[in-house]
Amino acid sequence: MDQVSMNMMKAVVDKYGLSDKRVVDVGSYDINGTYKSLFTGEYIGVDIQSGPNVDVLMDSPEWNAIKDVDAVISGSTLEHIADIPGLMAQIMRILKPGGITCHVVPSRGPRHDSPIWVGNFEPEQLEKIISDAGFESLGTDRDYTLPWYLIASVGKKPEVVATKVFTKISTKRKEDDEDK
Repeated sequence: MDQVSMNMMKAVVDKYGLSDKRVVDVGSYDINGTYKSLFTGEYIGVDIQSGPNVDVLMDSPEWNAIKDVDAVISGSTLEHIADIPGLMAQIMRILKPGGITCHVVPSRGPRHDSPIWVGNFEPEQLEKIISDAGFESLGTDRDYTLPWYLIASVGKKPEVVATKVFTKISTKRKEDDEDK
């Protein structure tokens, strides 16, 4: 994490009033800093390996038990995720209706495998990832500091999630069809 990433996430935290909320940080392993200091509420660090600033391992029973959080954040994580739609579905699952998700990713800079690297993102790509997952896009910001040109994109889980409605065929209609 660098100061630009910290500043971008702080701007989101301040804008959406997240500092005292229940927050999950996906990709929280402390390599060179964390977002934890931005929060006074419940902060849950999640990653694929145990280590500094990791409270819960991804895909563990503890991860699967998390629900009804106010926000899910990640910084410099999506570029290391092989199944981004799968992760976004999990984020949708754990957020409460109206919850916020924010992702800070690089749009430039060198390849950096850890453990994999799927590439840098353009703002439109990140917005599409968020909207394709069912979130309402709340905006994207970009910083032009080299070498990364970081992007921060915010989405909101809908208050009401659309569901499919099935209707029964009435008995009368069934009878009419059988008479034909």
